[in-house]
Amino acid sequence: MDCTFEHRGKLNFLRTPALLGLSAFLLLGATGCDRFGDRTKDVINAISIQNLSNGQVQLRNEERDVELTLPNGWVDVQNLRPDADLYAAREDRTMYVLVLADPKGADIGALGLSDNATQYLSFLDRGLTQEQTEVPTSMTALNGMNALQYEVQGRIDNQPVMYLHTTVEGQTNYYQVVAWTTVENYGAAKDELQTVIQSFRGT
Repeated sequence: MDCTFEHRGKLNFLRTPALLGLSAFLLLGATGCDRFGDRTKDVINAISIQNLSNGQVQLRNEERDVELTLPNGWVDVQNLRPDADLYAAREDRTMYVLVLADPKGADIGALGLSDNATQYLSFLDRGLTQEQTEVPTSMTALNGMNALQYEVQGRIDNQPVMYLHTTVEGQTNYYQVVAWTTVENYGAAKDELQTVIQSFRGT
């Protein structure tokens, strides 16, 4: 099969905030030939969950060599988006974090961190009725890898939502670590979302 580099993006939310993650359909980035189809089963089979002694949970995708460490109350929700590389939530507080890895092929490898972040954000923006431009945070690195992070606010089906979108450049992959919640909840949720984002490990 011939594989081509393609940035794609689509968002779709149910109207009820409590179902925000169930209806989220984020497809943000360069996708390989195996993003869909048989890969969804393979990804779910590659997920390991380890309960840590401090009450946290380590969520790891063995195939993609990525992991998140989740605070108490967070769970794996890979069944909601099996084509994601990792997908975790604290649904009682409407908080979600998703990881997508894009291998550095001939096309994506030719783009730098800033250009890839711009491409990823452009497709996120297409699914939103934006209320503000992207606002960069102070993040420049994530666990030893160069990274850029933006706050993005908008509406989907009249539901105000807030994203923390982080683009990370690893040695072999570009990553999107995407966190979101409702705008109403963002002030209380931001620190915890950042904690999950900061726990990201990749290669």
